[in-house]
Amino acid sequence: MDSSPPPNPYHPDDPALAAFAGREAAFARLHQHLTSPTHAEAVLFLGRRHVGKTALLRHFGAFFDDTFIDVYLPLQQTPLESEERWLLHLVQGIGKALALRDFTLTRLPEPPEASSQLREWFADSYLDELFGVIRYRRLALLLDDADALLNALGQALPTDHLVYLQALVQRYPQFGIALTLDTAHETAIPALSPLIHAAETFRLTNLSQQESRWLLQKPAAGLYAVPDDSADTIYKATGGQPLLLQRAGRRLFERWEAQQHLSQGSTHNADLFADVKGIIQQVYAESEAGFRETWQQATRDERLVLTAIVSLLYDDPLSKIDTTRIESWLVETDYPLDATAINAALRSLEYNEIVSSTSNGLAITAGLMQTWLLEHARLTDSPLHTAKQQPDWRWAVVVAILVVIGLLVAISFASGGSPEASGTPLPTVTLAGGE
Repeated sequence: MDSSPPPNPYHPDDPALAAFAGREAAFARLHQHLTSPTHAEAVLFLGRRHVGKTALLRHFGAFFDDTFIDVYLPLQQTPLESEERWLLHLVQGIGKALALRDFTLTRLPEPPEASSQLREWFADSYLDELFGVIRYRRLALLLDDADALLNALGQALPTDHLVYLQALVQRYPQFGIALTLDTAHETAIPALSPLIHAAETFRLTNLSQQESRWLLQKPAAGLYAVPDDSADTIYKATGGQPLLLQRAGRRLFERWEAQQHLSQGSTHNADLFADVKGIIQQVYAESEAGFRETWQQATRDERLVLTAIVSLLYDDPLSKIDTTRIESWLVETDYPLDATAINAALRSLEYNEIVSSTSNGLAITAGLMQTWLLEHARLTDSPLHTAKQQPDWRWAVVVAILVVIGLLVAISFASGGSPEASGTPLPTVTLAGGE
């Protein structure tokens, strides 16, 4: 009998191995897209860093049956030096996926010797034979980090490469493409046309409270039971962010392993969850760099609004926070914002799930992020403060010139003559706001 401990199902640094929860709506959208007889574009999954885009693609098989063949390609690690190399890499990836499913590959044609013929060969010969081999099954090409593809367009890849891919999707009903893109590159979505249509974009968000419970409870079932109140405490601290939940799950599992070792298998579940706050503190220590990065990427107005919110919460945790209260608080500082600017910042913060609207007003979505802001967020971190501390050197030059002119005038009068009488006109200085 194998007495070795079970593997930890939580892997914050490896989406392929990490326990997976939720995303039913995203998978349903992808299924609808792949099975639609009229689909003529690819589908795009958009989301922040660490929200689970890669995990979604890597867990394709958890939702789809064996009538779907998935080919996962991380574009950041894929050769995009030329269209020929990229297409050959794609053929190689498809071949590996088919081999894993025990398909015979002898029917598939070999690439032509002339690289200039590869584009036509892939579209006309290879895919045509491929769909004959897999018959009724569908091929799903899963491309992670589409920004790498965009960066290669017009350089390593021809400018019409997306047109070429879209034509393949349109030509072969069994062929579907799904891509992921970080919200940092959201403005580049129009450049993915015609492969991507705006209607074919699905945004991934944080996990819900119920999904977070499942992620903390289900993978450990049979080993230990996570009480709902403990799972909900972790959910409030993490805001449902998948990466933070993975870190919390890993810590819970490690603590269970340690108790198993000390008690030789007689673990008391109550002892395991007696210090959930301690586990949350460990997650906080692991996540501080990420919170700092979020702060540094925020705009000046977003930082001001965040600082106002956490300061108001610190002063009165039960008070309702809204735009009016934020505006009033900032008026008392050297950094006032009007309601229009505050609302614009709030829309961005809510879109990125840093701030949430609740029945009690505005709140920071993740309790751990709120803790970090209370400890580190300062109004003096805004670009406005930096500008105040660095006055324009041009005005210093102007002042020096004016002082010199004043001295010349004083000397002239002291010598008994007026400027006009000396016959030498005084220099003039023109003040301008420009360079």
